[in-house]
Order: sequence, then structure tokens, then C-alpha cells
Amino acid sequence: MSRAASNQNNATSYHHGNLREALLSAAVDSIREQGAENLSLRALARVVGVSQTAPYRHFADKNGLLVELARQTFDELSRVTSERIDPALNCADNLLRAGEAYLRYAIANPEKYRLIFGSSITQREQYPQLQTAARSAFNVLLQLMAEGAQRGEFLPTEPMLLANNCWSSIHGFALLTIDGVFARKEQPLGFDDMLRVHLQMTLRAIQHNPQHIQQNLPGAIPFSD
Repeated sequence: MSRAASNQNNATSYHHGNLREALLSAAVDSIREQGAENLSLRALARVVGVSQTAPYRHFADKNGLLVELARQTFDELSRVTSERIDPALNCADNLLRAGEAYLRYAIANPEKYRLIFGSSITQREQYPQLQTAARSAFNVLLQLMAEGAQRGEFLPTEPMLLANNCWSSIHGFALLTIDGVFARKEQPLGFDDMLRVHLQMTLRAIQHNPQHIQQNLPGAIPFSD
């Protein structure tokens, strides 16, 4: 399809009321190609085939668009992690399940993941909907920590401290993967196995009675207490 035809289709989508989502989708592509700092509403307008003033009907400025993209990203993180929590399972298993969902999402969406924790968005405190979405995403982990501590599965300490410990470990793994650091080093395990073992180690650090890490890998050297 030619660029002109593509722009015509995008313009048609706009007339059907989809400009807001079209701009957000185009923003992700722009951030991937040239970074959030170089994002331009006028350039996005050209990409989706509308007038340069049309985006301002939906977003006051570039920062407003980035805020909305970040809010949606936090909501998506909340959804993919909370969907993995099964009330029939213990907190340890749920942490492994939610943690893997978190990492898979972050690695599959590096542009959006960098945005929600980076410095591209200014004056975050002035956007209550963004603050609410961020808290909701973190609360999935925080509630798991509170329940696990209450049940005696996790260390009997402040749930926020437990959550910070887990999140910093998982967040670091996500960024090291996104930045290609792990890929540049020889690793003892394939990526999927390394991801799961890392989550098991993260869990083990907060368990009241740490369990052996089960790698379930042929020829693996078992971890000892």
C-alpha cells in the first residue's frame, strides 16, 4: 500500500473517531525509531494523515500524549499480572506467575516499558489518572506481599519492603534484557530457563522458609541451602 493510500485510510479512521488511538499507536512506533524526546505531535499528524492541529483536539501537548500512553501501559501491566493470580494457589506460586507475566510484557513492549519509568514525562504529579494507574499496577505485587507475610509464606516484615525487593530484582532483569546486556554475555541457561530461575531466586530471598530452587533442567546443578 502506498503512503498516500495509507494516509487516506488513517484519515478515514479519524473520521470514524479513532484518531486518539491512531496517534497513540503511531507514537509507539516513533518512540521505537527515534526516542520519546524526539516525539512530535505535528509529525504524528502527518503519519496518520490528518491536519497538524487535529491531535490537539485530544492531547494538550506532547507530554499529555505520553501521559496517556503511560497510563494505558500501567493498566496493561495490571491486567496481565493480575490475570495470572489464582486464589487457589499459594502466594509463592502466584508471585512466580505474575512475575513472569510482568517480564514477558516488559520485554515484548520495551518502548512503553521505558516510558513509564523514564524521564520523558514531566510533572507526573499533575496527572492523577497516571498516578492512580501506577499505584494499581504496583498494588498487584504489594497485595501479594501482604497476603504472603500474613500467611507466613514470606518474611514477617513490612509488605512495602518485600515488594520493593521483588520489584527491583524483576525490573532490573527486564532492563538488562531490553538493553541486550544478557544477550552479549554467554549464559549457562537458555533465556526462558534463566528468566524462571531468576524469579525463583527473587522469591527465595523473601520466603520465611526458603525452598530449594527447582530448575527441572537436564544435568542442572541443584542449589543448596
